[in-house]
Amino acid sequence: MLVSATMRLRSLGFLVLLVAAPGVAFAQDATPPPAEPPPPTPLTPEQQAWVDARIDERLAAQPKPPPAPPAPEPRYKLGFDVFMKGLYQNDQSNGSVWLGNPHPEGDNYSGSNGVAGVLGIRIDGRVNRSISAGARLETRFGQLFADFYENGDLAVDGEGRPSGVNATGESLGMNHAAYAQLRGLYIDWDAPPVPTVTKLRAGSSDLALWNPWTVGKIRFIDRDNAKGFFVLGDVPTLHLDYNAARVALPKLYASAGFNTGISDKLVENPFWARDAVYVGKLHLRAGDAADVTLIAAYLLDEEADLDDPDALGSTNLIDEKDGVVTTIPRYSSWNSTLEFDWRPSDAWHVNVLGGGSRSRPDLGLVFNSIDGNQGLSPVPLKTVNGYALRARIEGHDLGGSGLTLRAEYFNIGADWVATMGARREDDVLLTEGFLDGQLATLNIANEFMDFSEPFYETVIGWHGATLRPLLSLADGALELEAEGTAITYNTNAQDRCTSAGAAPACQATGGQYPDFLFPDGMTDTDFFTFANTNDRGRDPRAAYRSDQNRFTVIGMARAQLSFGGSARHERGDAELRVKLIHDQDQRDTKIEGADDYDGKLYTAVARAGWKFSDAFSMGAGVKLDYWDEAHRSGAVVAGEPRYPDYLTRKAKIWFEARYQFPESASFSYRIELLEKDLDASDDALDFSYRHVVRSIAMLYAGF
Repeated sequence: MLVSATMRLRSLGFLVLLVAAPGVAFAQDATPPPAEPPPPTPLTPEQQAWVDARIDERLAAQPKPPPAPPAPEPRYKLGFDVFMKGLYQNDQSNGSVWLGNPHPEGDNYSGSNGVAGVLGIRIDGRVNRSISAGARLETRFGQLFADFYENGDLAVDGEGRPSGVNATGESLGMNHAAYAQLRGLYIDWDAPPVPTVTKLRAGSSDLALWNPWTVGKIRFIDRDNAKGFFVLGDVPTLHLDYNAARVALPKLYASAGFNTGISDKLVENPFWARDAVYVGKLHLRAGDAADVTLIAAYLLDEEADLDDPDALGSTNLIDEKDGVVTTIPRYSSWNSTLEFDWRPSDAWHVNVLGGGSRSRPDLGLVFNSIDGNQGLSPVPLKTVNGYALRARIEGHDLGGSGLTLRAEYFNIGADWVATMGARREDDVLLTEGFLDGQLATLNIANEFMDFSEPFYETVIGWHGATLRPLLSLADGALELEAEGTAITYNTNAQDRCTSAGAAPACQATGGQYPDFLFPDGMTDTDFFTFANTNDRGRDPRAAYRSDQNRFTVIGMARAQLSFGGSARHERGDAELRVKLIHDQDQRDTKIEGADDYDGKLYTAVARAGWKFSDAFSMGAGVKLDYWDEAHRSGAVVAGEPRYPDYLTRKAKIWFEARYQFPESASFSYRIELLEKDLDASDDALDFSYRHVVRSIAMLYAGF
């Protein structure tokens, strides 16, 4: 009797659950009956709980479907970025690059009034556990917002010749069409089945595997354009890692005459596709205290041998053709550095770097561009052997006093050549120098840049020492720093053969040194024109003069104060920096005083900034220059030295702001007001800039 009652009760519970189930309805007609109060449930709460538990058990006993397989990992990733930049200056130039093409004839996209944008597309893929590949597409910078009618073709006149007249949508060249360039192309093989080899790469690299003295990191605008074949390896048992590479030479800048023969009058048919630099590195780790690094590079620019009857343009009608063309070096060079790092304690660090180089142009295949190109050449037009030495010692926070001592000795030979050395965005010396950074090559690349970017200068021939102490007080809130540097020059010489004038006997040898047209005076980077066509002081690449007997002293003092808020929020800083350079050059020692250069160069900078948050910061500053230069530049005319005096006064005030949006987006803005007076002893050279206003805005978004 009890069992029968229980069965009826369970049936009644299921019936109640069925009637109350959501989504279940029964209707006989469209008109619902009048609402009636629900009948009282026949189950007590305890009974209902018992029924629910049995239902849950029944459902749990039913077989479950298998879980869905995990989504496969993506085989490739796409990344995009959009960059926009706008320049404004109260002049009549059109463009969005302050300094553009290095050729003296200029280009059709550099200028200080315009807005331009760039689209970048990044593709990175994983083929399997060891093989990956990728590439980057980037539109060419130069298409202004005002160029939307521009189709990129070059305008021609009625006879089909290039006219260069900006009159139609076919006037500015392909750089204004914003076509995309393939960059960053690579295939990587990680951990190949070769002993000690950890990675193989074919394709692009930023060339940061070595150092600025041999093969240096490519500047930002060409960051992943260089291509080659790379081998990286590691031998843990010997505490040794290594790499080796063959890197294709660019057609421009990386050989004699700033090219690999493509515009050389002495080369019949340029053969440039096989030109390359071969470079390798051995790095030995001696525990945590010492490292020894050896880097060596060999550069070969070769051309077809016209004595081979198979070579194009050959006049050899005697020998039989065999279908094979032999080559000879147009230009070859090697350089190597041995670097020693020693860290005897947490406070002390010693670094010593020594190097040697050899540069050999074939004067039968290299046109004398020193005479034919206003003194510009990346190498001397003769076979030279060079050396470089730099020794640096640093002691950090000595005895917990906050005092850091840094000292450096440097000696870069007059004939040191690093054709593929770093051209920008690096700094090989401790000194502040004349400009913002120092590099040991004639291939300095102060172009394709804006006025807000630093300038770099060559240090070939520099021989001297620097002492640079730094005192940190109040837990780093106050920094006091000073510098003293003395420089003599291994390039000091008389009657050196340059394009600006040299002894006839030297000219007859065909062994010339480039002078880069303007080798004198303090460089005015605020009003510089590329190739220094308007004489804004010494060209930053100028290392040689026909007559030089030079000595320089550099002094600097700096104080920086950090204040306000926490380390991350609402924190400000202020800095005062003063620099004095006393630069002297007797030039021609046979002339008594009339050509002696004596430059007293004073610069003071005061700036302050405030970080409102992690995202938003602002700053402002002022820079004052006072350059008193006796006999700054000139020449000996009809036996009379004519070197006028220059007095330069400059003032610059700026304001800047930056906002970092969430994720990957940012906006920055900088505006400057400049004033300049140049008062020369020759009134015809006087010049003034009044109320020059210029600004740069940049907007970036990556996703």
